[in-house]
Amino acid sequence: MLSLLPDTWRFVLSILIALLIGWYIRIPIFKLAIRKNFVDRPNNRSSHIGCVPNIGGIIVFLSFVVSCTLFMQFDTFYELQYILLGAILIFIIGIYDDFVQISPRKKLKGEILGVLALILGGNFYLDNLSGLFGMGYIYSWAGIILSFIALIGLINAINLLDGIDGLSSGVALCDSLFFGICLYKVGYLEYALLCFILAASIFPFFLINLFGNRSKMFMGDSGALMVGFLLGVMAIKMGKIDIIEWKANGYFAIPALIFSVLAVPILDTLRLFVSRWMRGFSPFKADKSHLHHKLLIIYDGVHMKATFTILVLNLMFICLGVIGQKMSNELLILLDIVLFSLMFYIINELAKRKLAARNDSPVKS
Repeated sequence: MLSLLPDTWRFVLSILIALLIGWYIRIPIFKLAIRKNFVDRPNNRSSHIGCVPNIGGIIVFLSFVVSCTLFMQFDTFYELQYILLGAILIFIIGIYDDFVQISPRKKLKGEILGVLALILGGNFYLDNLSGLFGMGYIYSWAGIILSFIALIGLINAINLLDGIDGLSSGVALCDSLFFGICLYKVGYLEYALLCFILAASIFPFFLINLFGNRSKMFMGDSGALMVGFLLGVMAIKMGKIDIIEWKANGYFAIPALIFSVLAVPILDTLRLFVSRWMRGFSPFKADKSHLHHKLLIIYDGVHMKATFTILVLNLMFICLGVIGQKMSNELLILLDIVLFSLMFYIINELAKRKLAARNDSPVKS
């Protein structure tokens, strides 16, 4: 019944409901995590002190699913129900991993199940490159492969970004809001609503994770995997819309714009994988060479400073994507890569100097 309300009311109420659910269930979820010992214990790769509840993704999940179920018009787009199904399946594998720590291979199988439910069940995959490398519409098999790789890659990129307070949730909050604005402008209201509901679902957790003291929680795999999946869905939907519709709203280099919005998690993950492979390690071997780890060195372990630095950089890439709409897709993507490489080089050098200064400082007796 609520889905039949006028669009303005649906948007306002769905966002409000998601915000309220997220805010009011935070304490019960925190108490549940403490009582059942669902906590993340520090190890040699951790950047936090003490045991912190790691099931904050439940807050995002419940807010998102309830608000979507109440307000979205699922008969408008056939694939919307499969987007929700895929998000639920990926949340389940994520929360299972948060509870019992399954192997990366089993977790990957769960991610594949959720992605295939969307691609094959919802017939939802990229079918248009919108001029990237001079290509327009592509064969279905090519679109399915590209969409599968993109979704699995982004799911894990957002998960890898989830290393310090407020980072993955902050980046996802910015990106989902931007995708929502773009999709609203081009007239895809249900997808815009999906983006805004996700942003509203993330916002209470973002506040808890970054500014919380007594009730601090981590998103965990349950939240990070699901959020990465939904950001991938938004990116693919942006790419599926005909370029003529985008041009009517002032957008020309859509593939490059999508890449710019997601540049920070994508490029940091690719850099890590290549770096580990070149050093003879498995690309999946965990270490402390992420961009946020370098910033933690520079800021003496202060999470908030590192998080806001990366959020500013993320907004810079989004602005670059918007400003560069008159460029070719290839040039804008190349500019993203060069800018990120330069940015990481500077941050890495500053981190090295900081470590060297610490090592050279006299030890107090």
